[in-house]
Amino acid sequence: KMFTGDDFNYGELIAGDDKNHSHGLLGIFDPIAPVAAAALTALAEGKVNDYHQIISPTVALGREVFRDPTRHYKAGVVFIAWLNGHQDHFTMAAGLESARDVTHYATVFRLADACGALTQPELAIERMRKFLDVHAGVST
Repeated sequence: KMFTGDDFNYGELIAGDDKNHSHGLLGIFDPIAPVAAAALTALAEGKVNDYHQIISPTVALGREVFRDPTRHYKAGVVFIAWLNGHQDHFTMAAGLESARDVTHYATVFRLADACGALTQPELAIERMRKFLDVHAGVST
């Protein structure tokens, strides 16, 4: 067994090889929980190709959320939670949401959509539009 916090290569590490695998302990698993659950179910059923097909698109999102400076990853996690309706605002203690810029959040939105991490797409679109209107002056 190996426990890893590798948010950049977890797909391959969790799948493992003939001898070893990792039990991923990852910050990115919160925002990708439904996708990760489907991937891990496929892996448990021995459907390795399905696992990779499901989990691989999430890696780009993990890399963006955890990009340098990594300590600001929580802003991306909270942003996705807000997009998915888990909270009614995108405000963090001490204004930490300002640690990342609007282009980061736009990329997080795009990648979350691409990997299936947006559980309520219509709500996420509505919230992203409002976010861009306020933070980038973009009205749609």
